[in-house]
Amino acid sequence: MAQHNCTEAKENYGGKFSCPLLIAAYVFAGLAMMLNIRLSYSSAPYALIRFRLPENLFSVFVRRMASALELWCLPSMLLGNIMDLGVKGAIGSANEDNKKWWKFYCIIWSSIICQWLNFITYVILLIVYVIGGDQGRLTTFYWTIAISGVVFGINMTLVYSVDFYYIPVYIAGENSFPIVTSFMHYLSTLMFGNRRKWNSDYLIVMIDIGVAIIISFAAAVIWTVGYLCEVDDSTEVKDMKHIHANGFDGKFSEHLISPFLMVIVGMGLVYAIYPGIAPGMIVPFYLIDKIEMVLLIATFFPPVIIAILRKHASDYSPTHFDRGKAQPWSTYTAGVFYLSLNILMVIKILLAAIFICSLHYRDSSISRSIVNQPKMSTALSITFYMCHEILLAVGFSGVIGNDGGDFILIPQYIGALFMIFLAFYSEGYINEYKNHDPEHWSID
Repeated sequence: MAQHNCTEAKENYGGKFSCPLLIAAYVFAGLAMMLNIRLSYSSAPYALIRFRLPENLFSVFVRRMASALELWCLPSMLLGNIMDLGVKGAIGSANEDNKKWWKFYCIIWSSIICQWLNFITYVILLIVYVIGGDQGRLTTFYWTIAISGVVFGINMTLVYSVDFYYIPVYIAGENSFPIVTSFMHYLSTLMFGNRRKWNSDYLIVMIDIGVAIIISFAAAVIWTVGYLCEVDDSTEVKDMKHIHANGFDGKFSEHLISPFLMVIVGMGLVYAIYPGIAPGMIVPFYLIDKIEMVLLIATFFPPVIIAILRKHASDYSPTHFDRGKAQPWSTYTAGVFYLSLNILMVIKILLAAIFICSLHYRDSSISRSIVNQPKMSTALSITFYMCHEILLAVGFSGVIGNDGGDFILIPQYIGALFMIFLAFYSEGYINEYKNHDPEHWSID
């Protein structure tokens, strides 16, 4: 058997006995997962110029690229959920020797393929971006982004399915990627931002795609090594220690309601408000970039703190195991604190209602105290988004900690449905609002 230092996957719980190689694999999987979204949003102003589109089409261009990603990831996420349900059902009825076989060949191999497909889509995207002369190939670029959405949806679902114990580590990696990629973006603009000397818009997007290729390649390599390092002629699948062959071992209980709702509210409501309504329509324009910079740093901390607690101080983590058994939040002191964070769901929903009411009733005292008031509007916008980040970091870990890891894909998919469809609703709402707002009427 290939040599490794970790215990059985079902016994390490992603804690102090977890495998360093798998920790690295999940961190890089998180870093690589959202790169296409980053390219759709942050690189959009430069891509717009590369394809010779007028600047007044910027919002349409960004929204269409993001919509392609969001819509096409839903069917592939559904496919991933179906695969997960089917394999868990097969594992539940299989004998002990065949459980790991089902997980290895149906889920782990599929996840390895998806990691490499993620890398390949960025290589194709770079080729598509470069070819086409001065005008480029905008339609091909659009469809490549859409295909990357398909890969993104099933890839993310399979990462969750492979071993839910490492999800806190994955989320920490996922929330680290904005800082990493933004730093790279900053360096590229610093070096090639002089439009008189360089074709800046063309080069900056090309560098962003190049960074995505490097990160996704590293993620694919580490993920592949992490799950194939035990494969050799003398090792049977049933003896591999990195495979967490879980069926529906846990039972749905009242303890899961709180973390389930945290995930659904945390995911579902965020893009209905952010960034189009708050900060987009209530914060003075000159402050929007500053809010983005604050959030870029602040969002790094919740999942990283959770991952550190999970690894080094399980008693204070939302995923706490005692003698191999998951401990519900209501049974230990730190867990009671995490239950108290349910208040963040109430705060987030109330803030969403306040933002919308302040736009509808512009003469009200609440509107006058928020809209275009720098301190209040900035503080509330940051609070809203940080509720989203904390709810997801605590919620996903809490699903595992309350013995619901087998069901973790359910709130994720429900949250994704709400997130994507409410984002479209928000876009339509903003357009209609502007059509009826005298401040946005054209003056001939």
